[in-house]
Amino acid sequence: MSDQDPRIADGKRVLGVVPGIPATGAQKDPSDQDLVMTSPHLLVRHAVAALAVLLVVLVLSILFDAPLREVANPFETPNPEKAPWYFAALQELLALFHPVVAGVLVPTAIIGGLLALPYIDRNPAIATKARKVAVAAFTIFMVTWIVLTLIGFAFRGPNWSWVWPWEEWHGEL
Repeated sequence: MSDQDPRIADGKRVLGVVPGIPATGAQKDPSDQDLVMTSPHLLVRHAVAALAVLLVVLVLSILFDAPLREVANPFETPNPEKAPWYFAALQELLALFHPVVAGVLVPTAIIGGLLALPYIDRNPAIATKARKVAVAAFTIFMVTWIVLTLIGFAFRGPNWSWVWPWEEWHGEL
């Protein structure tokens, strides 16, 4: 092994070796590791996963029709006029708060919180169990956003009134 290139271990090549001490952990010797080629091992797994997702979407699109409505009429606005599902939480916030608060202050606070999170949670650990502040902040944000999305998408009826999903309503109330 001494006359062989140190970047080659058992006939497998490493892309590059950077001299020096890594910022985290101990320095690793490429010859001590079990190396696996990126191509074809990783690429085949990604291709199989992509084809599986494509197949599931194709089967679902064949089995179920998309719930399309009639062509849009610019002279008649449907009641309720709902945003797409990915904006339903923001529309729900706009229904609950002043537009400046819901449309400017809340998104700014979210972005500011994301920018400040690395400075608030200074824990250098990588393990999820050790990152209590980051996990708590992410969980609170996601649960709140999912609940607002579900309320705005499934529980709002005519004139933005509360309607249970199993209640049928036609036209305006």
